[in-house]
Amino acid sequence: MEKFRAFAEFETFYALFKPLTPYGRMAREARRFYTSAAELKAEYDLADAAGAFLGDSRHKADKLRFHLRNLPAAELTPEALGSAAGLFLARKFLLNTSEIFKLLPAALRSKFGARWESAALLALLNKGGAGEAFHLSGAYSEELAAERAAIAVCDKALKGLREKRLKALRERWGLDFSERDFLVVDEKTAAKLSGAQDLFAEPFDGSHVTVKPVYGQDYMEVSAERDRRRGREAELEAAAIKKLAGAVLAEKKNFEAYAAALQKLDIAAERARLAAELKLVRPALKKCPAPIKLEKARFLPLEERLRAAGLKYTPLTAAFSRRVNVIYGSNMGGKTVALKTLAFAQLLAQSGFFVPASAFETCVFAGAAFIGGAEMETAGGLSSFGLEMNDFVTAHARLKDGSLLLLMDEFARTTNSEEAAALLGAILEDLGGNPSAAAFLATHFSGLKTGKTAAAFKMRGFDTAAFNDYFSGRGACGLDEKLKMINKFMRYELLEGAEGEEARDAIKIAGILGVAKGIVRRAREFMEETK
Repeated sequence: MEKFRAFAEFETFYALFKPLTPYGRMAREARRFYTSAAELKAEYDLADAAGAFLGDSRHKADKLRFHLRNLPAAELTPEALGSAAGLFLARKFLLNTSEIFKLLPAALRSKFGARWESAALLALLNKGGAGEAFHLSGAYSEELAAERAAIAVCDKALKGLREKRLKALRERWGLDFSERDFLVVDEKTAAKLSGAQDLFAEPFDGSHVTVKPVYGQDYMEVSAERDRRRGREAELEAAAIKKLAGAVLAEKKNFEAYAAALQKLDIAAERARLAAELKLVRPALKKCPAPIKLEKARFLPLEERLRAAGLKYTPLTAAFSRRVNVIYGSNMGGKTVALKTLAFAQLLAQSGFFVPASAFETCVFAGAAFIGGAEMETAGGLSSFGLEMNDFVTAHARLKDGSLLLLMDEFARTTNSEEAAALLGAILEDLGGNPSAAAFLATHFSGLKTGKTAAAFKMRGFDTAAFNDYFSGRGACGLDEKLKMINKFMRYELLEGAEGEEARDAIKIAGILGVAKGIVRRAREFMEETK
Protein backbone atom coordinates (compact mmCIF):
# COMPACT_ATOMS: atom_id res chain seq x y z
CA MET A 1 0.00 0.00 0.00
CA GLU A 2 2.88 2.40 0.69
CA LYS A 3 4.13 2.13 -2.92
CA PHE A 4 0.58 2.69 -4.13
CA ARG A 5 0.29 5.81 -1.96
CA ALA A 6 3.67 7.08 -3.12
CA PHE A 7 2.79 6.54 -6.80
CA ALA A 8 -0.46 8.46 -6.31
CA GLU A 9 1.45 11.29 -4.51
CA PHE A 10 -1.21 10.91 -1.86
CA GLU A 11 0.73 12.78 0.84
CA THR A 12 0.49 15.97 -1.22
CA PHE A 13 -3.25 15.89 -0.64
CA TYR A 14 -3.08 14.43 2.87
CA ALA A 15 -0.99 17.39 4.04
CA LEU A 16 -4.07 19.55 3.43
CA PHE A 17 -6.17 17.34 5.75
CA LYS A 18 -5.91 19.03 9.16
CA PRO A 19 -8.36 17.89 11.85
CA LEU A 20 -8.61 20.32 14.76
CA THR A 21 -8.95 18.01 17.78
CA PRO A 22 -6.48 15.55 19.32
CA TYR A 23 -8.97 12.80 18.50
CA GLY A 24 -9.25 13.84 14.86
CA ARG A 25 -5.46 14.00 14.54
CA MET A 26 -5.23 10.51 16.00
CA ALA A 27 -7.61 9.23 13.32
CA ARG A 28 -5.59 11.08 10.67
CA GLU A 29 -2.40 9.33 11.68
CA ALA A 30 -4.10 5.93 11.32
CA ARG A 31 -4.46 6.55 7.54
CA ARG A 32 -7.31 4.09 7.34
CA PHE A 33 -8.06 2.41 4.01
CA TYR A 34 -11.73 1.37 4.19
CA THR A 35 -12.66 -1.95 2.63
CA SER A 36 -16.36 -1.88 3.52
CA ALA A 37 -18.82 -0.09 1.25
CA ALA A 38 -21.22 0.29 4.19
CA GLU A 39 -18.58 2.02 6.31
CA LEU A 40 -17.62 4.29 3.44
CA LYS A 41 -21.25 5.22 2.87
CA ALA A 42 -21.50 6.16 6.54
CA GLU A 43 -18.36 8.33 6.26
CA TYR A 44 -19.66 10.02 3.11
CA ASP A 45 -23.04 10.65 4.78
CA LEU A 46 -21.34 12.33 7.75
CA ALA A 47 -19.23 14.51 5.45
CA ASP A 48 -22.33 15.51 3.51
CA ALA A 49 -24.18 16.36 6.73
CA ALA A 50 -21.25 18.36 8.10
CA GLY A 51 -20.88 20.19 4.79
CA ALA A 52 -24.54 21.20 4.78
CA PHE A 53 -24.27 22.51 8.35
CA LEU A 54 -21.03 24.41 7.75
CA GLY A 55 -22.35 25.94 4.55
CA ASP A 56 -25.61 27.07 6.16
CA SER A 57 -24.14 29.56 8.65
CA ARG A 58 -20.68 31.11 8.61
CA HIS A 59 -21.11 32.23 12.22
CA LYS A 60 -21.94 28.74 13.48
CA ALA A 61 -19.19 27.23 11.37
CA ASP A 62 -16.62 29.59 12.93
CA LYS A 63 -17.89 28.83 16.45
CA LEU A 64 -17.75 25.10 15.78
CA ARG A 65 -14.17 25.30 14.58
CA PHE A 66 -13.25 27.50 17.56
CA HIS A 67 -14.50 24.94 20.08
CA LEU A 68 -13.04 21.99 18.15
CA ARG A 69 -9.67 23.73 18.11
CA ASN A 70 -9.88 24.40 21.87
CA LEU A 71 -10.83 20.85 22.78
CA PRO A 72 -8.07 19.16 24.82
CA ALA A 73 -7.44 15.45 25.19
CA ALA A 74 -8.97 14.35 28.49
CA GLU A 75 -6.81 11.78 30.26
CA LEU A 76 -9.12 9.85 32.56
CA THR A 77 -6.82 8.12 35.04
CA PRO A 78 -6.58 8.64 38.81
CA GLU A 79 -3.01 9.87 38.32
CA ALA A 80 -3.93 12.46 35.68
CA LEU A 81 -6.93 13.68 37.67
CA GLY A 82 -4.96 13.84 40.91
CA SER A 83 -4.21 17.52 40.45
CA ALA A 84 -6.01 20.74 39.67
CA ALA A 85 -4.33 20.72 36.25
CA GLY A 86 -5.93 17.38 35.35
CA LEU A 87 -9.34 18.57 36.52
CA PHE A 88 -8.86 21.77 34.52
CA LEU A 89 -8.41 19.71 31.33
CA ALA A 90 -11.46 17.58 32.13
CA ARG A 91 -13.56 20.71 32.66
CA LYS A 92 -12.21 22.32 29.48
CA PHE A 93 -13.09 19.16 27.56
CA LEU A 94 -16.65 19.16 28.91
CA LEU A 95 -17.11 22.89 28.43
CA ASN A 96 -16.13 22.79 24.75
CA THR A 97 -18.04 19.56 24.16
CA SER A 98 -21.18 21.14 25.64
CA GLU A 99 -20.84 24.21 23.40
CA ILE A 100 -20.26 22.07 20.31
CA PHE A 101 -23.30 19.91 20.98
CA LYS A 102 -25.43 23.04 21.51
CA LEU A 103 -24.44 24.31 18.07
CA LEU A 104 -25.61 21.15 16.29
CA PRO A 105 -29.25 20.68 15.29
CA ALA A 106 -30.93 17.64 16.86
CA ALA A 107 -30.79 15.63 13.63
CA LEU A 108 -27.06 16.26 13.28
CA ARG A 109 -26.40 15.37 16.92
CA SER A 110 -28.17 12.10 16.29
CA LYS A 111 -26.04 11.35 13.21
CA PHE A 112 -22.81 11.84 15.14
CA GLY A 113 -23.97 10.19 18.37
CA ALA A 114 -23.57 13.52 20.19
CA ARG A 115 -25.70 12.91 23.28
CA TRP A 116 -25.03 15.23 26.23
CA GLU A 117 -25.24 13.54 29.65
CA SER A 118 -22.89 15.56 31.84
CA ALA A 119 -24.74 18.74 32.82
CA ALA A 120 -24.45 17.95 36.55
CA LEU A 121 -20.73 17.16 36.36
CA LEU A 122 -19.99 20.32 34.38
CA ALA A 123 -21.99 22.36 36.91
CA LEU A 124 -19.91 20.82 39.69
CA LEU A 125 -16.63 21.64 37.93
CA ASN A 126 -17.91 25.12 37.12
CA LYS A 127 -17.77 25.94 40.83
CA GLY A 128 -14.05 26.18 40.23
CA GLY A 129 -14.13 29.07 37.83
CA ALA A 130 -15.67 30.87 34.88
CA GLY A 131 -14.90 30.43 31.21
CA GLU A 132 -12.00 28.03 30.79
CA ALA A 133 -10.34 28.91 34.12
CA PHE A 134 -10.40 26.47 37.03
CA HIS A 135 -9.22 26.44 40.65
CA LEU A 136 -10.14 24.58 43.81
CA SER A 137 -12.77 26.99 45.06
CA GLY A 138 -13.93 27.11 48.66
CA ALA A 139 -17.32 26.25 47.21
CA TYR A 140 -16.20 22.59 47.14
CA SER A 141 -15.87 22.40 50.96
CA GLU A 142 -17.13 24.54 53.85
CA GLU A 143 -14.16 23.44 55.93
CA LEU A 144 -11.78 24.44 53.12
CA ALA A 145 -13.47 27.82 52.88
CA ALA A 146 -13.13 28.27 56.66
CA GLU A 147 -9.43 27.41 56.61
CA ARG A 148 -8.79 29.84 53.79
CA ALA A 149 -10.67 32.55 55.70
CA ALA A 150 -8.51 31.87 58.76
CA ILE A 151 -5.37 32.01 56.63
CA ALA A 152 -6.51 35.36 55.27
CA VAL A 153 -6.86 36.60 58.88
CA CYS A 154 -3.31 35.41 59.58
CA ASP A 155 -2.04 37.16 56.46
CA LYS A 156 -3.69 40.38 57.54
CA ALA A 157 -2.20 40.11 61.04
CA LEU A 158 1.26 39.36 59.69
CA LYS A 159 1.07 42.33 57.36
CA GLY A 160 0.10 44.61 60.25
CA LEU A 161 2.87 43.32 62.55
CA ARG A 162 5.43 43.68 59.77
CA GLU A 163 4.39 47.24 58.94
CA LYS A 164 4.47 48.14 62.64
CA ARG A 165 7.97 46.76 63.08
CA LEU A 166 9.31 48.39 59.89
CA LYS A 167 7.89 51.75 60.96
CA ALA A 168 9.64 51.43 64.30
CA LEU A 169 12.94 50.58 62.60
CA ARG A 170 12.68 53.63 60.35
CA GLU A 171 11.96 55.91 63.28
CA ARG A 172 14.60 54.45 65.62
CA TRP A 173 17.49 53.54 63.30
CA GLY A 174 16.67 55.33 60.05
CA LEU A 175 16.57 52.04 58.16
CA ASP A 176 13.95 51.60 55.42
CA PHE A 177 13.12 47.93 54.74
CA SER A 178 10.14 48.76 52.46
CA GLU A 179 9.94 46.11 49.73
CA ARG A 180 13.19 44.59 51.06
CA ASP A 181 14.01 41.58 53.22
CA PHE A 182 17.47 42.93 54.19
CA LEU A 183 19.86 45.85 53.84
CA VAL A 184 23.63 45.95 53.33
CA VAL A 185 25.36 48.66 55.41
CA ASP A 186 29.00 49.62 56.02
CA GLU A 187 30.83 48.64 59.19
CA LYS A 188 30.61 52.16 60.67
CA THR A 189 26.81 52.16 60.43
CA ALA A 190 26.71 48.58 61.69
CA ALA A 191 28.69 49.58 64.80
CA LYS A 192 25.93 52.00 65.75
CA LEU A 193 23.40 49.16 65.53
CA SER A 194 25.36 46.87 67.83
CA GLY A 195 23.16 45.35 70.52
CA ALA A 196 19.85 46.24 68.83
CA GLN A 197 17.28 43.58 69.78
CA ASP A 198 15.05 44.31 66.77
CA LEU A 199 17.79 43.68 64.19
CA PHE A 200 19.84 40.67 63.09
CA ALA A 201 23.30 41.36 61.61
CA GLU A 202 25.81 39.10 59.86
CA PRO A 203 28.95 39.75 57.76
CA PHE A 204 28.44 40.45 54.07
CA ASP A 205 32.05 41.06 52.95
CA GLY A 206 35.21 42.56 54.42
CA SER A 207 33.69 46.03 54.90
CA HIS A 208 29.91 45.52 54.94
CA VAL A 209 27.26 43.87 57.06
CA THR A 210 23.83 42.42 56.17
CA VAL A 211 21.03 43.68 58.45
CA LYS A 212 17.56 42.02 58.73
CA PRO A 213 14.49 42.93 60.80
CA VAL A 214 13.57 40.77 63.78
CA TYR A 215 9.77 40.75 63.88
CA GLY A 216 9.29 39.44 67.37
CA GLN A 217 7.41 36.71 69.21
CA ASP A 218 3.91 37.82 68.17
CA TYR A 219 4.86 37.67 64.52
CA MET A 220 6.43 34.21 64.90
CA GLU A 221 3.33 32.85 66.65
CA VAL A 222 0.99 34.12 63.91
CA SER A 223 3.35 32.81 61.23
CA ALA A 224 3.36 29.37 62.87
CA GLU A 225 -0.43 29.43 63.01
CA ARG A 226 -0.57 30.26 59.32
CA ASP A 227 1.77 27.38 58.45
CA ARG A 228 -0.41 24.98 60.44
CA ARG A 229 -3.51 26.14 58.65
CA ARG A 230 -1.78 25.93 55.26
CA GLY A 231 -1.02 22.29 55.98
CA ARG A 232 -4.65 21.67 56.81
CA GLU A 233 -5.68 23.55 53.64
CA ALA A 234 -3.49 21.22 51.56
CA GLU A 235 -5.19 18.20 53.16
CA LEU A 236 -8.62 19.59 52.40
CA GLU A 237 -7.60 20.43 48.80
CA ALA A 238 -6.38 16.86 48.30
CA ALA A 239 -9.70 15.57 49.61
CA ALA A 240 -11.62 17.89 47.26
CA ILE A 241 -9.50 16.83 44.29
CA LYS A 242 -10.07 13.17 45.13
CA LYS A 243 -13.83 13.75 45.30
CA LEU A 244 -13.90 15.65 42.01
CA ALA A 245 -11.68 13.06 40.32
CA GLY A 246 -14.10 10.37 41.46
CA ALA A 247 -17.00 12.29 39.94
CA VAL A 248 -15.13 12.60 36.63
CA LEU A 249 -14.07 8.96 36.59
CA ALA A 250 -17.66 7.90 37.26
CA GLU A 251 -18.49 9.38 33.84
CA LYS A 252 -15.63 7.78 31.95
CA LYS A 253 -18.01 6.09 29.51
CA ASN A 254 -19.63 9.45 28.74
CA PHE A 255 -16.22 10.99 28.07
CA GLU A 256 -15.38 8.13 25.73
CA ALA A 257 -18.69 8.55 23.89
CA TYR A 258 -18.08 12.30 23.56
CA ALA A 259 -14.57 11.69 22.22
CA ALA A 260 -15.88 9.25 19.62
CA ALA A 261 -18.62 11.66 18.51
CA LEU A 262 -16.20 14.60 18.37
CA GLN A 263 -13.70 12.59 16.37
CA LYS A 264 -16.38 11.77 13.81
CA LEU A 265 -17.51 15.40 13.70
CA ASP A 266 -13.97 16.75 13.40
CA ILE A 267 -13.07 14.36 10.57
CA ALA A 268 -16.37 14.94 8.74
CA ALA A 269 -16.07 18.73 9.04
CA GLU A 270 -12.53 18.66 7.69
CA ARG A 271 -13.50 16.39 4.80
CA ALA A 272 -16.38 18.75 4.04
CA ARG A 273 -14.02 21.75 4.09
CA LEU A 274 -11.70 20.07 1.60
CA ALA A 275 -14.65 19.07 -0.58
CA ALA A 276 -15.84 22.67 -0.75
CA GLU A 277 -12.41 24.24 -1.28
CA LEU A 278 -11.11 21.72 -3.84
CA LYS A 279 -14.45 21.07 -5.61
CA LEU A 280 -14.63 17.37 -4.74
CA VAL A 281 -17.62 15.12 -5.44
CA ARG A 282 -18.98 12.10 -3.62
CA PRO A 283 -17.92 8.80 -5.22
CA ALA A 284 -20.55 6.30 -6.38
CA LEU A 285 -19.69 2.86 -5.00
CA LYS A 286 -20.62 -0.38 -6.74
CA LYS A 287 -20.16 -4.00 -5.74
CA CYS A 288 -16.99 -5.59 -7.17
CA PRO A 289 -16.45 -6.45 -9.93
CA ALA A 290 -17.93 -3.33 -11.51
CA PRO A 291 -16.96 -0.76 -14.14
CA ILE A 292 -14.77 2.14 -13.09
CA LYS A 293 -15.76 5.46 -14.58
CA LEU A 294 -14.02 8.81 -14.28
CA GLU A 295 -15.50 12.02 -15.60
CA LYS A 296 -13.15 15.02 -15.70
CA ALA A 297 -11.08 13.53 -12.89
CA ARG A 298 -8.21 15.75 -11.73
CA PHE A 299 -4.87 14.58 -10.42
CA LEU A 300 -4.46 17.49 -8.00
CA PRO A 301 -0.64 17.37 -7.51
CA LEU A 302 -0.01 17.63 -11.27
CA GLU A 303 -2.79 20.16 -11.77
CA GLU A 304 -1.13 22.44 -9.22
CA ARG A 305 2.35 22.00 -10.74
CA LEU A 306 1.09 22.81 -14.23
CA ARG A 307 -0.89 25.79 -12.96
CA ALA A 308 2.27 27.16 -11.31
CA ALA A 309 4.19 26.66 -14.56
CA GLY A 310 1.49 28.29 -16.66
CA LEU A 311 0.71 25.04 -18.50
CA LYS A 312 -2.62 23.55 -19.50
CA TYR A 313 -4.05 20.66 -17.49
CA THR A 314 -6.41 18.13 -19.04
CA PRO A 315 -8.72 16.18 -16.67
CA LEU A 316 -9.23 12.49 -17.35
CA THR A 317 -12.49 11.06 -18.64
CA ALA A 318 -12.58 7.29 -19.08
CA ALA A 319 -14.84 4.29 -18.64
CA PHE A 320 -13.27 0.93 -17.84
CA SER A 321 -15.92 -1.74 -18.30
CA ARG A 322 -13.48 -4.66 -18.05
CA ARG A 323 -11.35 -5.77 -15.16
CA VAL A 324 -8.07 -5.83 -17.12
CA ASN A 325 -7.02 -2.75 -19.07
CA VAL A 326 -3.93 -1.85 -21.07
CA ILE A 327 -3.07 1.79 -21.74
CA TYR A 328 -0.72 2.29 -24.70
CA GLY A 329 1.11 5.51 -25.41
CA SER A 330 4.45 7.15 -26.06
CA ASN A 331 6.69 8.72 -23.46
CA MET A 332 5.31 12.05 -22.18
CA GLY A 333 1.95 11.08 -23.66
CA GLY A 334 0.11 10.96 -20.33
CA LYS A 335 -0.41 7.24 -19.74
CA THR A 336 1.37 7.34 -16.38
CA VAL A 337 -0.69 10.36 -15.38
CA ALA A 338 -3.83 8.41 -16.30
CA LEU A 339 -2.76 5.67 -13.88
CA LYS A 340 -1.89 8.23 -11.22
CA THR A 341 -5.27 9.89 -11.61
CA LEU A 342 -7.03 6.57 -11.11
CA ALA A 343 -4.84 5.69 -8.11
CA PHE A 344 -5.38 9.13 -6.58
CA ALA A 345 -9.16 8.98 -6.98
CA GLN A 346 -9.39 5.43 -5.63
CA LEU A 347 -7.23 6.22 -2.61
CA LEU A 348 -9.31 9.28 -1.79
CA ALA A 349 -12.53 7.33 -2.15
CA GLN A 350 -11.39 4.43 0.04
CA SER A 351 -9.91 6.80 2.62
CA GLY A 352 -13.33 8.37 3.14
CA PHE A 353 -12.79 11.52 1.07
CA PHE A 354 -14.69 12.93 -1.85
CA VAL A 355 -12.90 13.01 -5.21
CA PRO A 356 -11.74 15.79 -7.60
CA ALA A 357 -13.93 14.95 -10.59
CA SER A 358 -17.30 15.71 -12.12
CA ALA A 359 -18.16 12.08 -11.29
CA PHE A 360 -16.34 8.99 -10.07
CA GLU A 361 -17.88 5.52 -10.08
CA THR A 362 -15.88 2.65 -8.65
CA CYS A 363 -16.03 -0.39 -6.42
CA VAL A 364 -14.46 -1.05 -3.04
CA PHE A 365 -11.33 -3.19 -3.21
CA ALA A 366 -9.89 -5.27 -0.40
CA GLY A 367 -6.46 -3.90 -1.27
CA ALA A 368 -4.38 -1.98 -3.79
CA ALA A 369 -0.88 -2.49 -5.18
CA PHE A 370 1.48 -0.68 -7.54
CA ILE A 371 4.37 -2.14 -9.50
CA GLY A 372 6.84 0.23 -11.14
CA GLY A 373 9.48 2.76 -10.17
CA ALA A 374 12.90 4.08 -11.03
CA GLU A 375 14.89 1.87 -13.38
CA MET A 376 18.00 2.02 -11.24
CA GLU A 377 16.21 0.99 -8.07
CA THR A 378 17.74 -2.07 -6.40
CA ALA A 379 17.19 -3.83 -3.08
CA GLY A 380 18.75 -6.88 -1.53
CA GLY A 381 20.84 -7.48 -4.65
CA LEU A 382 17.80 -7.61 -6.93
CA SER A 383 17.78 -5.63 -10.15
CA SER A 384 14.85 -3.42 -11.11
CA PHE A 385 13.41 -6.33 -13.08
CA GLY A 386 13.88 -8.63 -10.09
CA LEU A 387 12.11 -6.16 -7.81
CA GLU A 388 9.19 -5.94 -10.22
CA MET A 389 8.86 -9.71 -10.34
CA ASN A 390 9.03 -9.90 -6.55
CA ASP A 391 6.35 -7.22 -6.22
CA PHE A 392 4.17 -9.05 -8.73
CA VAL A 393 4.50 -12.34 -6.85
CA THR A 394 3.51 -10.57 -3.63
CA ALA A 395 0.54 -8.83 -5.26
CA HIS A 396 -0.61 -12.01 -7.02
CA ALA A 397 -0.64 -13.88 -3.71
CA ARG A 398 -2.93 -11.19 -2.24
CA LEU A 399 -5.64 -12.12 -4.76
CA LYS A 400 -6.44 -15.10 -2.56
CA ASP A 401 -7.54 -12.71 0.20
CA GLY A 402 -9.99 -10.64 -1.83
CA SER A 403 -10.32 -8.12 -4.61
CA LEU A 404 -7.19 -6.20 -5.56
CA LEU A 405 -6.65 -3.07 -7.64
CA LEU A 406 -3.30 -3.61 -9.35
CA LEU A 407 -1.58 -0.80 -11.27
CA MET A 408 1.53 -1.48 -13.33
CA ASP A 409 3.54 1.28 -14.97
CA GLU A 410 5.94 0.22 -17.76
CA PHE A 411 6.14 -3.25 -16.23
CA ALA A 412 9.15 -5.35 -17.41
CA ARG A 413 10.60 -2.34 -19.22
CA THR A 414 14.16 -3.24 -18.25
CA THR A 415 14.32 -6.56 -20.08
CA ASN A 416 14.31 -7.19 -23.85
CA SER A 417 11.09 -6.24 -25.59
CA GLU A 418 10.31 -9.70 -27.00
CA GLU A 419 10.43 -11.45 -23.62
CA ALA A 420 8.76 -8.53 -21.89
CA ALA A 421 5.82 -8.58 -24.31
CA ALA A 422 5.43 -12.34 -23.86
CA LEU A 423 5.56 -12.07 -20.08
CA LEU A 424 3.11 -9.18 -20.01
CA GLY A 425 0.68 -11.02 -22.24
CA ALA A 426 0.77 -14.08 -19.99
CA ILE A 427 0.33 -12.01 -16.83
CA LEU A 428 -2.60 -10.04 -18.24
CA GLU A 429 -4.26 -13.24 -19.46
CA ASP A 430 -3.86 -14.76 -16.00
CA LEU A 431 -5.30 -11.68 -14.30
CA GLY A 432 -8.18 -11.68 -16.76
CA GLY A 433 -9.11 -15.15 -15.57
CA ASN A 434 -9.06 -14.17 -11.89
CA PRO A 435 -12.32 -12.46 -10.79
CA SER A 436 -10.55 -10.90 -7.78
CA ALA A 437 -8.22 -8.84 -9.99
CA ALA A 438 -8.72 -5.40 -11.49
CA ALA A 439 -5.53 -4.57 -13.39
CA PHE A 440 -4.35 -1.48 -15.24
CA LEU A 441 -1.12 -1.54 -17.22
CA ALA A 442 0.51 1.49 -18.84
CA THR A 443 3.07 0.50 -21.47
CA HIS A 444 4.86 1.69 -24.60
CA PHE A 445 4.96 -1.89 -25.95
CA SER A 446 2.40 -2.25 -28.72
CA GLY A 447 0.03 -5.07 -29.61
CA LEU A 448 0.34 -7.21 -26.49
CA LYS A 449 -1.37 -10.60 -26.58
CA THR A 450 -3.70 -10.15 -23.65
CA GLY A 451 -6.49 -12.58 -24.38
CA LYS A 452 -10.16 -11.75 -24.84
CA THR A 453 -10.70 -10.39 -21.32
CA ALA A 454 -8.52 -7.26 -21.56
CA ALA A 455 -9.55 -3.87 -22.91
CA ALA A 456 -7.06 -1.71 -24.77
CA PHE A 457 -6.77 2.06 -24.60
CA LYS A 458 -4.42 4.56 -26.18
CA MET A 459 -3.44 8.09 -25.26
CA ARG A 460 -4.39 10.23 -28.23
CA GLY A 461 -0.89 11.67 -28.25
CA PHE A 462 0.80 14.46 -30.16
CA ASP A 463 -1.25 16.58 -32.58
CA THR A 464 1.27 16.84 -35.39
CA ALA A 465 -0.92 18.87 -37.74
CA ALA A 466 -1.70 21.51 -35.14
CA PHE A 467 1.95 21.68 -34.12
CA ASN A 468 3.15 22.13 -37.71
CA ASP A 469 0.67 24.97 -38.24
CA TYR A 470 1.81 26.70 -35.06
CA PHE A 471 5.54 26.13 -35.48
CA SER A 472 5.77 27.07 -39.15
CA GLY A 473 8.15 29.98 -39.56
CA ARG A 474 9.03 30.28 -35.85
CA GLY A 475 12.63 30.49 -34.68
CA ALA A 476 14.49 28.51 -32.04
CA CYS A 477 13.32 28.67 -28.43
CA GLY A 478 14.47 27.58 -24.98
CA LEU A 479 13.65 24.42 -23.07
CA ASP A 480 10.77 25.95 -21.10
CA GLU A 481 9.11 27.10 -24.31
CA LYS A 482 9.66 23.68 -25.89
CA LEU A 483 8.04 21.93 -22.92
CA LYS A 484 5.12 24.32 -23.17
CA MET A 485 4.76 23.45 -26.86
CA ILE A 486 4.71 19.74 -26.09
CA ASN A 487 2.07 20.40 -23.46
CA LYS A 488 0.09 22.57 -25.84
CA PHE A 489 -0.07 19.99 -28.62
CA MET A 490 -0.13 16.74 -26.64
CA ARG A 491 -3.71 15.45 -26.47
CA TYR A 492 -4.10 13.80 -23.07
CA GLU A 493 -7.23 11.93 -24.03
CA LEU A 494 -7.80 8.22 -23.49
CA LEU A 495 -9.22 6.44 -26.52
CA GLU A 496 -10.65 2.93 -26.29
CA GLY A 497 -9.78 0.18 -28.78
CA ALA A 498 -6.06 0.43 -29.48
CA GLU A 499 -4.91 -3.18 -29.95
CA GLY A 500 -1.95 -3.39 -32.27
CA GLU A 501 -1.51 0.36 -32.58
CA GLU A 502 1.97 1.70 -31.98
CA ALA A 503 2.82 4.91 -30.19
CA ARG A 504 4.93 7.00 -32.56
CA ASP A 505 5.43 10.34 -30.83
CA ALA A 506 8.97 9.80 -29.51
CA ILE A 507 10.81 11.02 -32.61
CA LYS A 508 8.60 14.10 -32.87
CA ILE A 509 9.23 14.99 -29.25
CA ALA A 510 12.97 14.37 -29.63
CA GLY A 511 13.01 16.88 -32.46
CA ILE A 512 11.12 19.48 -30.44
CA LEU A 513 13.57 19.07 -27.56
CA GLY A 514 16.51 19.90 -29.82
CA VAL A 515 17.90 16.63 -31.15
CA ALA A 516 19.74 17.42 -34.41
CA LYS A 517 17.56 17.45 -37.51
CA GLY A 518 19.87 14.96 -39.25
CA ILE A 519 19.47 12.45 -36.43
CA VAL A 520 15.69 12.90 -36.39
CA ARG A 521 15.52 12.48 -40.18
CA ARG A 522 17.66 9.34 -40.10
CA ALA A 523 15.53 7.89 -37.26
CA ARG A 524 12.44 8.32 -39.44
CA GLU A 525 14.18 6.56 -42.29
CA PHE A 526 15.01 3.62 -40.02
CA MET A 527 11.36 3.49 -38.95
CA GLU A 528 10.28 3.31 -42.59
CA GLU A 529 12.76 0.51 -43.30
CA THR A 530 11.33 -1.64 -40.46
CA LYS A 531 7.74 -1.42 -41.67
